Amino acid sequence: MAELAKEMGKRIKEIRKAAELTQERLAEKTGLSVEYISRIERGLAQPSFRTVDLMADALNVTAKDFWDFNAPIAFKDKKTEARQKKDYLDAISSELKGMEVRELAVMYNVVKGLSGKAK
Repeated sequence: MAELAKEMGKRIKEIRKAAELTQERLAEKTGLSVEYISRIERGLAQPSFRTVDLMADALNVTAKDFWDFNAPIAFKDKKTEARQKKDYLDAISSELKGMEVRELAVMYNVVKGLSGKAK
């Protein structure tokens, strides 16, 4: 159970940082203490369902997102989603610049396949 608490805490921290919130700001938005949020993020405390809902609402995600440890973060509001999309596109573009033509062709086919445009 301790390992699961650590994974969930790590995921909550990842989402909080992606939402560009400090622990202090999350505490303000949820009514929880900074210390409690810190303990959750370190896997030292196991939040109640109510606390999970409070944190999910404050972070603009669903509670399910806290359990999808390897999934991309899907924010519910369009402004955050647009910023996230730009960040991903910038990161992808940066990685692609260092690739050889053959590698770029493979990446193009992967992206084309994901978008459903592959023949």
